[in-house]
Amino acid sequence: MLALFFVVEANESQAKAERLYLKYRYLMFSEANKILCDSYLAEDAVQQAFIKILKNLHKIDEENVPATRSFLVIICRNVSFNIYKSKQYLNNNSDDIENLEIESSEMSPLDIVIDNEGVEKMVEAIKALPEIYRDVVLLKHFHKYSREEIAKTLDIPFETVKKRIFRAKKMLAEACNG
Repeated sequence: MLALFFVVEANESQAKAERLYLKYRYLMFSEANKILCDSYLAEDAVQQAFIKILKNLHKIDEENVPATRSFLVIICRNVSFNIYKSKQYLNNNSDDIENLEIESSEMSPLDIVIDNEGVEKMVEAIKALPEIYRDVVLLKHFHKYSREEIAKTLDIPFETVKKRIFRAKKMLAEACNG
């Protein structure tokens, strides 16, 4: 009986992974290709992102489409940046990543705004954050990841996650109070 439970659970996880891949692969490819400007590397990025996603499949709620889309794009973007850096397109200068701006034509979960001025102001402030700060804020507060999970998911040191969260909170406080 217990073995049957694990087989059913494994089949459900496989089906969920297949549905996610079929639904979001083109969006993820598009995001990766914007960063890498190489379709072969973008395909590699999508595959590597899905390997990471499979490790966190239990945290993905398919019913919550904006959250799912946001999570998958964040993972794919970070995998793409890692590929970009590993191919030595950047001169080993981590500040270049912060200055790299990539326009996304997709709606984020932040595009759905509640009719509350304080929340609306905070949403606009989060949208205005640079991607590296916005990603950690979304993973921490929207997807409920711990700092350790964020570090592991984004392949960055734990201390970097702490610094980015601290800086993001400071930027948000200035934007909402100023």
